[in-house]
Amino acid sequence: MSILLADIDATCAALGYYDNERYLAEPDALQGLRHLIWILRRDLENHEYRRHLGHAKVVKTDLVHMLHDYVHEPEYADALVRLLVILTNPTLLLYRDGPPKDFHSRKVFMELIEILQGYKSAFTQDKVWVPLYGIIKKGLEIDWAIRSEEQSLMIERVLVLIRNVLQVPANPEAECRADNDASLHDQVIWALHQSGLMDLVLFVVSSPDEHQFHLHGLEILCLLYREQTAESLADASFQRSFAEKQHDEQELLAARRRERQRQQTKPLAVRHSRFGGTYVIRNMKSVSDRDIICHQPLERVMSIDFDREKNQQKRSFRHVKEEVQLARRSAFSVRLCLREFCIEILRSAYNTLVRQVRRVLERNAGTGNHDDSYLLWAIRFFLQFNRLSGMQLELVSESLSVQCFHWVLTRMQHDMDMIVSDKKQARVWAKRLHVALQTFRELLLSLLALQKVKDDRALALFDMLLNNVCYVLEYRETILHLLMNYNEAHSTKVFLRDVIETANIFIKMMEKFCKDTVLLQEKKRTNKRGRKPKTNKKPESQPQLTEEELSNKWAEIAGEIGEVLSNEIEMPEQDQPLPFDATSEKAIDDQKEDCMLRLHRFLRDQQLEKAVTLLRSAREVWPENDAFGAMSAAPEDELLLLREIYMHNIKSGHFNCDQLSIREQISKRMLRLLRSILCSYDDGATC
Repeated sequence: MSILLADIDATCAALGYYDNERYLAEPDALQGLRHLIWILRRDLENHEYRRHLGHAKVVKTDLVHMLHDYVHEPEYADALVRLLVILTNPTLLLYRDGPPKDFHSRKVFMELIEILQGYKSAFTQDKVWVPLYGIIKKGLEIDWAIRSEEQSLMIERVLVLIRNVLQVPANPEAECRADNDASLHDQVIWALHQSGLMDLVLFVVSSPDEHQFHLHGLEILCLLYREQTAESLADASFQRSFAEKQHDEQELLAARRRERQRQQTKPLAVRHSRFGGTYVIRNMKSVSDRDIICHQPLERVMSIDFDREKNQQKRSFRHVKEEVQLARRSAFSVRLCLREFCIEILRSAYNTLVRQVRRVLERNAGTGNHDDSYLLWAIRFFLQFNRLSGMQLELVSESLSVQCFHWVLTRMQHDMDMIVSDKKQARVWAKRLHVALQTFRELLLSLLALQKVKDDRALALFDMLLNNVCYVLEYRETILHLLMNYNEAHSTKVFLRDVIETANIFIKMMEKFCKDTVLLQEKKRTNKRGRKPKTNKKPESQPQLTEEELSNKWAEIAGEIGEVLSNEIEMPEQDQPLPFDATSEKAIDDQKEDCMLRLHRFLRDQQLEKAVTLLRSAREVWPENDAFGAMSAAPEDELLLLREIYMHNIKSGHFNCDQLSIREQISKRMLRLLRSILCSYDDGATC
């Protein structure tokens, strides 16, 4: 082991040196680079060789300068890019089972992260990225059909290197950067922008021919906007707004006020502790209803606390710790750059990227080799940015579709199942479920924003998606399942808050959807024996028409019905009557009588198009016994069947049912469930 460590030192010293203008490599520098790659591939379990190279700072002193001066030599460029990719690999990839739990391994883990943060500072200059820009541009200029495997591999390595540098976690305590200041991550983003690599990444994700690099491009996009919020980017403009200036002034005044109060409350020079003194604290009553007397030094009096000697309540160690999401306001120029880049992604690449990546994930759904959290996060972020920037439907049409809604729903259901089955990785699956839930919430918010767009196409899409989301059973039950299966052992309170907000949004949608005719039917309860039923006044039944009167009325509308049967019916999808109610507790086979009653009512009310549409739809649902006619029935046969239904005097009084809206039932169940969950957090509260 010590021999290899000495070999690493000798190899690094023999690479060459930088004279502040050009890097001068030794004749055997190429063999030295390959030897370092060979050593890193045979690293130990404690990653000693990787840590030794990190402490030697070979990336900052040698590799970065060598890349800039020797990029035109293919062998040097290949060896340098390979070595940089290996050195900047994410630390979590080195620990397949997650972050270590024992003290020594955890210390090594944190040391590797600090080394990566040092590497990231070496990539803040645009001259480091310019050579990589030339490599990837040269490869992309060649058509993908005639591109060699080595050229495709080099493009992929450069994209992976960009991903590795961007994924290095930030260290706010060490950087000590305030808002509106350029952090280390902002400097890397600005260097990528100045070198032109961000434009090449945009070309990669927007081209359907480069689908093999779309997953890498998606990761880069997510890491670029990792510390940003869609609200801050949507509000960014070339000039600071008055509200932003006023907000900054208020924060500055509040900071000055806190500093002034701290200076005023700072105790003066006190006497020796043997002369502590006796003080009277005003406006703080003792047991005798007088001002309390304190026999303590002045600095203790200023921070008096009566809860110090109380026994603290034990908290369960099973509760998962809340993770702090790092979101800061970057420098003004960086925010403008990211805003313009986000607009370009929406205009030229978003729909293609979502379509291609979702196709890849669906193709490899059973393998488990890919994490769909990046795509879910990207859908949520860009949908929110588009919604806050003016809601243009054509830019996000791939996400606002039935297929995308269904895919997000299946991802949520899959994560919920994996939390139950894979208990060792329950926390990981809970994080993925949280990302999927946030995406689903943003889809609902974007759907509600569609109704405000003054466009016939947007309104038609809104009606179609609203009918699909609110009528399919799985969408309605998913939120309830999330509330019922909430477990504080692997899910955070932030997740619970997002679930409640999503439930609120969904209830509002259900309220809008259920304003018209969507009803649930409940069976009428029969009275027990021995009890007298309540005497309710029955509504007066309408007088029944005679057969002659019915024949005369049928003769008046028979011509119109024949014309409707012979022509093709053009009716909006939301106005078409459904033969059965999927939300009803009654089975579909038991709803045949209800469908016949509705068909009879449509005929009597002379709603002929709805009657014919309902007849043909019911025929497909209940084809047995030809109750609604044969499948190959001619218009003449359908006319005879409609006449037979019309001529019957059906009494609707015997069909009494209590009708409740869907929203009322769902809201009652959610309120009971939320009350039980929130009461579990309030110890001693009366629920």
